[in-house]
Amino acid sequence: MASAQRESSTTGIESSTGDIQVIARAVQVLRLLSGSETIDLATAAQELGVGKSTAHRYLASMENHGLLQRRDRTSYEFGALLAELGTTALSRLGVIDLARPIMEEISVHVRHTVVLGIWNGHAPVVAQVCEDSGRTAHVSIRVGSVLRRTTAQSVVFRAFRDESFHRFRPGAQLADATEDELAEVRRTGIAVRASVDEGVRAVATPVRDANGLVVATLAVVGISQFVPERNDSPVAKALLTGAATIQREMRNPLAHDVATG
Repeated sequence: MASAQRESSTTGIESSTGDIQVIARAVQVLRLLSGSETIDLATAAQELGVGKSTAHRYLASMENHGLLQRRDRTSYEFGALLAELGTTALSRLGVIDLARPIMEEISVHVRHTVVLGIWNGHAPVVAQVCEDSGRTAHVSIRVGSVLRRTTAQSVVFRAFRDESFHRFRPGAQLADATEDELAEVRRTGIAVRASVDEGVRAVATPVRDANGLVVATLAVVGISQFVPERNDSPVAKALLTGAATIQREMRNPLAHDVATG
């Protein structure tokens, strides 16, 4: 039994020391992902300093446990478990439960998909989605998706970085935005970004907790031709109202019932 416990990690049977190494390597993989959207087998093997067969075991195990998920046949991205953990943290603040009915109201009002985003330490992640059902064609987004630095949500997190509940770790994927754009977002509370390749536009605003710290983003995402790009559009105003309602309810959970009763 003692010899089995001392067996090296290359056999797949880990000792207590090996367990620590496994965790360290899993964390290393996640940190590698913080600097890019995906990781493949060859990159994982090179960065971990192991053979491809060993790297494959790590990636497959992390996928099985929800830490990773496949982007395509050869590459992996952050898994749903990480989004769930972030969602759990926000749930303790009350954001998730409070946001859902408000997101539904906004979606019905503007007839677009509404997305709640959180910061995972490195990039924005989709924590909750309320899909629009009023249009034949609408945008569908998977919970757990890591958002690119070009998105409106990323711009919001960067613009309000100094007022954020979240920590921004070294290597974080901060939005590529000019100081003028960030200043305008801070002034209006609205960021608007469009993806020409995907034909999608997003309008986003910060969601604050009872202490005024930014804990999430609330965004409308839709087909570009249907989503107005002005920061004072009905969509933008609906988001600002919704975010203010969430903050008010975090201060007083009965506020929404009183307002709508």
